[in-house]
Amino acid sequence: MFNLSTQDVVLSIENAPLVNLDGIYFQEYQNFFGNNFIFPDISQSEFSKLEMQEDFPRRVLSADDIFKKKLQIFFMNKQITSSLSDKFRLDLKFASLDVWQDFPGYHLPPHTDNKRIKLALQIYIGEHDVGTSLFDSKDHQIKTFEFIDNSGYALLNNEISRHGTSGHVNNGIRTSIYVRYT
Repeated sequence: MFNLSTQDVVLSIENAPLVNLDGIYFQEYQNFFGNNFIFPDISQSEFSKLEMQEDFPRRVLSADDIFKKKLQIFFMNKQITSSLSDKFRLDLKFASLDVWQDFPGYHLPPHTDNKRIKLALQIYIGEHDVGTSLFDSKDHQIKTFEFIDNSGYALLNNEISRHGTSGHVNNGIRTSIYVRYT
């Protein structure tokens, strides 16, 4: 069930360039977990509404779920945290992790994350047509991360790192892992 490789993730972080797009700093990942990653079937797992998004068609994997607990331990790994710290030149500490499922109608307008978060990392699970976009100060879309299985991005959270979904979820379930570092 749990076949994640720390080395594959560290290599993904080390090999992805750090991009500066007008002060928005990010890395974009392909094949983040490596070639052998198999996401477990969570269709029977317990989900709940996300705090402060209770009215959104989004659910979060239960804190008691064993897969979520294993993912949290995995992303706390010193090698992973150190690789991200080195790449972004920050002192980072793991803060939290969610596994999200977004349903038809879900849309998240451009925003910045809570100021306590220094860096967010989102990895997509499965295929979907709604990725995450970066926006300028006038909410013009300037970059979109395509929603491709086992891909994603890390984004430095600053006052101009505005991001949101690139559209509304229309069909199916959009599943992703979202990791926060402080």
